[in-house]
Amino acid sequence: MKQALADDRAGLNRAVAAGEVDGVARSLKGISSRFDEIWSKSSAMNLLDREHLAIVLASGRNMITSINQWVSSTDIDAIRSEVEKLNPVLDDVDTLLDHTIRATASGTQEGS
Repeated sequence: MKQALADDRAGLNRAVAAGEVDGVARSLKGISSRFDEIWSKSSAMNLLDREHLAIVLASGRNMITSINQWVSSTDIDAIRSEVEKLNPVLDDVDTLLDHTIRATASGTQEGS
């Protein structure tokens, strides 16, 4: 999931840089799907990280909705501005996934 989200994010940033509104729309759909996948597996997280993830995903979904409105109007400058606001949210998701991966790996090693 972490790699798939990184791939979608890279695609989004490439599409924004190239001014490809259709590519932005495709990437946003991919990111939204990754958010669904990540949330469906969030029960593996500790409670604090899971609550933080819920907040971050909700913020990300709101931003995606906002960006999609700009996609509909094909205003690439507004899209670029909104994507810049989305990137820190995606950084937070990535950090939480890293934390969970490390916690799961250390838990597995301890249980061996």
